[in-house]
Amino acid sequence: MAAARPLSAEERRLFEQAAAVRQNAYAPYSGFTVGAALLSESGAVFLGGNVENAAYPVGCCAERNAIGAAITAGADNLTAIAICGND
Repeated sequence: MAAARPLSAEERRLFEQAAAVRQNAYAPYSGFTVGAALLSESGAVFLGGNVENAAYPVGCCAERNAIGAAITAGADNLTAIAICGND
């Protein structure tokens, strides 16, 4: 297996946004918060956090919420995603 390469500045910013939005996730049952940051070709970033529901498995994952935000805003040509979970 090849060694991981260092993140570019753009990738690091995307990951930092995913880590920040993780703080807004709603995970009272599992305690496992996740944030996602999705980059479009135009440079716009769309964020999402996981949302749990007492009626498991009705909750939504962070990636799905970020994609929904992008599609709702009319974005296309999504180019990268960063996902950050608990430590």
